Amino acid sequence: MEAMSHRMYIDDSMKLVGKLLFGMEKGPEVLSSVRPAGQPVVDDWDCLKTLVRTFETYCGSLSQYGMKHMRSFANFCNAGIQKEQMAEASAQACVSVPSSPWSSLQRGFSA
Repeated sequence: MEAMSHRMYIDDSMKLVGKLLFGMEKGPEVLSSVRPAGQPVVDDWDCLKTLVRTFETYCGSLSQYGMKHMRSFANFCNAGIQKEQMAEASAQACVSVPSSPWSSLQRGFSA
């Protein structure tokens, strides 16, 4: 139950961050868009690392399960989202971080 709860928390947090950054209609589209073959997943790898760390600061560790959201973070970077925007959206989306063994807070796992 704790593992499923953590997974739902991560998924719901990402959906809400997408909606906060891009709006109710465009948010889900940005989260799931895929670039054409031959293009890199992300143009700025430093941006990707920064946005993931920023999300984790406010929402807790993504853990291994949360790696499935890397394309969404890449899409945020490709759309020009900055660290400050990510921090604001993450703070609004993740008012309280659950502390369970699956959150990886105690073990220090991180994306």
